[in-house]
Amino acid sequence: MNALLFAASEIHISLKAEPVFQIGPLTVTNSMLYGLVCAVVIAALLIVAARRITVRAHKGFGQIIEIIGEVVLDMLEGIFGSRKQAVRFAPIFGSFFFFIILNNLLGLLPLVGPGLTVTVGGTATPLFRPFTADLNGTIALSVIAIVMVQVLSVREQGVKGHLKHYFSSKPLNPINMFIGILEVFGEFTRILSLSLRLFLNVAVGEILIAVFTSLVAAHGRTPLAAIPIFLFETLVAAIQAYVFTVLSATYLGLAIAHHDDDHHEVAPKVEGAQEPR
Repeated sequence: MNALLFAASEIHISLKAEPVFQIGPLTVTNSMLYGLVCAVVIAALLIVAARRITVRAHKGFGQIIEIIGEVVLDMLEGIFGSRKQAVRFAPIFGSFFFFIILNNLLGLLPLVGPGLTVTVGGTATPLFRPFTADLNGTIALSVIAIVMVQVLSVREQGVKGHLKHYFSSKPLNPINMFIGILEVFGEFTRILSLSLRLFLNVAVGEILIAVFTSLVAAHGRTPLAAIPIFLFETLVAAIQAYVFTVLSATYLGLAIAHHDDDHHEVAPKVEGAQEPR
């Protein structure tokens, strides 16, 4: 054979977002643009679905969104142990779930990546890059998630109860103070772990798809070689959205767990009969 059966064609792999245009001092990257487009698309889809959801079950797009919403509710109920709390926090954690899963799934479309490019500084640059394949994007999502956990925890049990989660009821005890400082530091490590987990899984999948779609056999591209990777990445998209949402909700569940325990301990004394003399 005079030529190799398989050879790699030119592929575009970048681990960082690339600038597309400037708005004053702000540099808009392809991941930022893609994230904005995804947010608009998701908002439009959910508004349409909300109008189609009725008391009586109907088949179609609305039913799919309703099923996914019920899955999110059941997941949150398992974490918080209360359907009421699950419904209360569903809009926040459900937003994370829908944004991440649709962001990952839409990132598999041919228009995302080198399929659609613009010329920036004389260089062909992809117009869209998955928001979750940009470390800055996943860090932003993680910071928002952890900040929301702090805000919701304070709203549920007050500032004193929230600080009690870190420093217990005796914060002046040196051991409790040390443990509390470690717990506070742990919030920053949670941001790091959430962002890196999501970024690495999506970025590696993007690289695998780029490599497999670049294979050349008999002087022609072989995108069929990437079908197994596409199917695998579809599964990863759902798993990563699930993991991010579960972990974020679990952090909140842990923060307010002692508040719920204190409430249950007081309840029997209020509702029960008088103590015997």
